[in-house]
Amino acid sequence: MGNYVIKEMVADMGNGKKGRKFPKMQVYNEFDYEKVVELVNKYSPAFSPGTVRGVLDTLAEVMMTYLPMGHSLKIDNIGVFSLALEFNDKKDESKDTKEEKKAGTKKKYNHVRAKGIHFRVDKKLVNKINRESSFECSEEAVAKPSPYTLEERRKRALQYIKKHGSIGLQDYANLNKMNYSTASRELSKLVVDPKSGIKAKGAGSHKVWVAKTED
Repeated sequence: MGNYVIKEMVADMGNGKKGRKFPKMQVYNEFDYEKVVELVNKYSPAFSPGTVRGVLDTLAEVMMTYLPMGHSLKIDNIGVFSLALEFNDKKDESKDTKEEKKAGTKKKYNHVRAKGIHFRVDKKLVNKINRESSFECSEEAVAKPSPYTLEERRKRALQYIKKHGSIGLQDYANLNKMNYSTASRELSKLVVDPKSGIKAKGAGSHKVWVAKTED
């Protein structure tokens, strides 16, 4: 059984109306590569962890090769993958040809790069999830935003760390009056921010966050 919270869309500007409410899945963990390999091996022991890694790595290579060529990849019971593009605004004008510069013309719309990968889920997967799963509203029925700004939350966390030596995920969520999953995502962002002063230590249920020490 999964948990969800009720969130509210941003209200229309200036009309005083409340936004539409919608359910949002409560996400507690993001399984990394090794955990995915472990789970696939658990469900299909006939495939060794090495075999599973080989298939996943090869799938990534196939996607890198064929998506940029204009192909989409359909995997039954999972979905369809295709490449998303965007204009590359950081074009190096020094690379314009001499002829283009002399004529005062530039090539338009040629500077494009990959933005991401579109994913369209297979409806059979969604239908199977609905047949075999149920969802329950979390105790925190409506996910309200923290009353503190990100900078205030960061400083409050550092003060807590200074006093206690470290801070856990639930401690961070309680301290800043935010839900568990939002706190988890925010701590992940703070860890990769070199100016946050916060780093992760340990793993799994033993993972905590501590103050960064200057090298």
